[in-house]
Amino acid sequence: MLALSAGSSALMQSPTAILEGTIVDSSGQVVPGAAVDLRDGATNQIRRTISDDRGAFRFVALAPGTYDVSVELEGFAPFRQQDLTLAIGTTAQLAIRLAPAAVSQTITVTAQPPSLDRSQTSVATVIDPERIEELPVRSRNYLEFALLAPGVSRAQPSSQATPGAALPDSGFTFGGLRPRSNTLTIDGLDNNDAFNGGSRTELSLEIVREFAVQANGWSAERGGASGGAINVVTKSGANILHGDAFLFAQNGALNAKPFLEETGSTKPSLTRYRGGLAAGGPLVKDRAFYYAAGERERMHDHRASDVDPNAVMRINQSPALTIPGAGSVTSGLFPVDLKETELSAKLTHQANPRHALTVRFAGTTTDDAGDWLIRLTAFGSTSDARWSCIGSRSPAA
Repeated sequence: MLALSAGSSALMQSPTAILEGTIVDSSGQVVPGAAVDLRDGATNQIRRTISDDRGAFRFVALAPGTYDVSVELEGFAPFRQQDLTLAIGTTAQLAIRLAPAAVSQTITVTAQPPSLDRSQTSVATVIDPERIEELPVRSRNYLEFALLAPGVSRAQPSSQATPGAALPDSGFTFGGLRPRSNTLTIDGLDNNDAFNGGSRTELSLEIVREFAVQANGWSAERGGASGGAINVVTKSGANILHGDAFLFAQNGALNAKPFLEETGSTKPSLTRYRGGLAAGGPLVKDRAFYYAAGERERMHDHRASDVDPNAVMRINQSPALTIPGAGSVTSGLFPVDLKETELSAKLTHQANPRHALTVRFAGTTTDDAGDWLIRLTAFGSTSDARWSCIGSRSPAA
């Protein structure tokens, strides 16, 4: 679906940011009528506004990123603020002082505004692009970074959860609340499973730009959960072509035999690899951009069953306990296989300085197999495929 992106208030649950500030002269008097330009360094998009009678200006619905601010008014020296970083759900405050034109030709500022956002009434933690890029995460699940936020801990696994799922029952508890009470949004749209509260569609780590973790204080209009809120923003393409390729491999040849498992003389085998690609760039310079990422994991492992051999024999020989198509119950080592594919893409078209069209596609397929008695949640093998194609900032979506 296609949706039209327009300005809206930037709450912490919103996938955008706000920039506001005031303009004064060298004597501290407000300066109305000054032209303020905001340029996105990645896409070269420019938005313009005029300071009001109080010398104030405001930009809303800004995509997280790095911007350049310039201010010009006849009789004053031009002002430049370079490399201004705006994070998801935050409001940056700028205090701009213009000097007379005779004093200086251009004033350039490189310092960042204060990190304390006085407009926020909630406690939130922003997982910025640097941490997502640099910190290790073995599972390749970007939501594991939510554990960096205070008050967030890993939830106890549920017996009804699918073992192959990345986040059964969402996987996190905020302040001890149920993991099914959390909410997860991607680019401002709901991504919660209606049955277990987990992530409906998984994303490749390569396409996640940043996300915010909020434990309390979020607005009623973004309700629907009594736990915590995780708000994710995906990457958009830029004028510069960028790509990544990776491969992670693991083999159990050098692994020691599990100490507490009675597996006899046979050592469990393990073969696991995960590879992927990501690329982003311009379709039309300064106007249309794309970003796409895909990952695939394949794992062959062994797990141990400590079911008594006599019980195994009785179950397999009893017609009343036999489930058609489930195979036989085993004792000792049994093979476990996992296949998972994650695909996602995002297209952005800047129609004009105030409006943009965004189309996002995400899909996840998971197929894992194991012993039916041990798994409890399925018999023989399970297969799960989830696909979604959603537009940005559309209430109907």
